[in-house]
Amino acid sequence: MTKLIVFIAAASFALIAACSNVSTSNSTPNTTNSTNSIARNTITSPSPAAAPDDLATGRDLYNKNCANCHKESGEGGPTVVDGRKMKPDNLIDDRRKKLSDDKYIKAMVNGIEDEGMPSFKDKMSEAEMREVVRYIRVALQKQESLMSPTANSANVNAAPANK
Repeated sequence: MTKLIVFIAAASFALIAACSNVSTSNSTPNTTNSTNSIARNTITSPSPAAAPDDLATGRDLYNKNCANCHKESGEGGPTVVDGRKMKPDNLIDDRRKKLSDDKYIKAMVNGIEDEGMPSFKDKMSEAEMREVVRYIRVALQKQESLMSPTANSANVNAAPANK
């Protein structure tokens, strides 16, 4: 039984060494092992194709619908829109980073009338609003998106975000 286990272990090692093109000899200089390793990595790990800009939709929607007031950087601040003086929120400050994604969505759906923010429920779908929030989180706030791709949106029509 012991001989069988030793044989299986030796055969497995030989098979793994042959498949991974690793030399089992210790007499080979390190430069050869490094070269083999580099060549093997080049062959088995081709460089990935350029990834599409997965924030492009959110960025385009943000620039079209939000940047006029909140600025391209998300910093908000005093501005005049349609002859009305406003001070839109800074979307990149620590306080706004802590808001849930659903609070952002609710503010977009319902607007914040007393502050001049219009409702976007007739201009963007919920999926588009989520793309905007994702863009704000990842690109402007420079943090991981807090929402899951299949986030539950049952309460989107609730009250606007608290400030």
